[in-house]
Amino acid sequence: MAATGRSDRKQRKPAPLITALAAIILFGLIGQSALAQPRPDPRDEREQPGKVIEVTGVRPGMIIGEIGAGSGYFTFWLSWAVGHKGKIYANDIKRSGLDDIDRRAADEWVTNIETVLGTVDDPRFPRGSLDMVFMINAFHEFERPIELLANLLPSLKPGATVVIQERDPVRSGSSSGHFLTQEKVAETIGRSVFELVRIETFLRHHNLYILKARNPV
Repeated sequence: MAATGRSDRKQRKPAPLITALAAIILFGLIGQSALAQPRPDPRDEREQPGKVIEVTGVRPGMIIGEIGAGSGYFTFWLSWAVGHKGKIYANDIKRSGLDDIDRRAADEWVTNIETVLGTVDDPRFPRGSLDMVFMINAFHEFERPIELLANLLPSLKPGATVVIQERDPVRSGSSSGHFLTQEKVAETIGRSVFELVRIETFLRHHNLYILKARNPV
């Protein structure tokens, strides 16, 4: 009987350990799914989101706002880049695109994205919360860019960077007049509360405009 008792104890002991290991593995898998690199998209080769993130200085733990997020193409790249300790506020004026982001985030176990319904002149981000802001292929669509930038300012932390990615009609060969020339973007920024720090031109068809606030809040 004593031998049987020892055998029973040996069989029972691993159970809590196995349960704990299973929980750790499950948590790890869930965490990895939230940090997995975004699924491939035909735009990746043209717009190089990974390189844009690297060049602009996105780091794990950052809190970032995206204005004009649409259905979230760039949003999920930002989510992956800032990781579990960071957060993305994805803004748009159309609820349908934000609903797409919410659904995909739920499907992929992504927990660091919060959608924000804004207006044409106010992104409605939390005050004093953002390390960076991105506007990807959206600036030419803004009805009131000067007012929008003014209302963005209170949401930024001191020294925050704003990045505008816009298709260059000259370099891309577009003559429709839909996209803004480099001169027009610079002129618009010049009338705002921001100043243009530099322009990155490593993308074939797009420019990256790097902005800082003239008088940080």
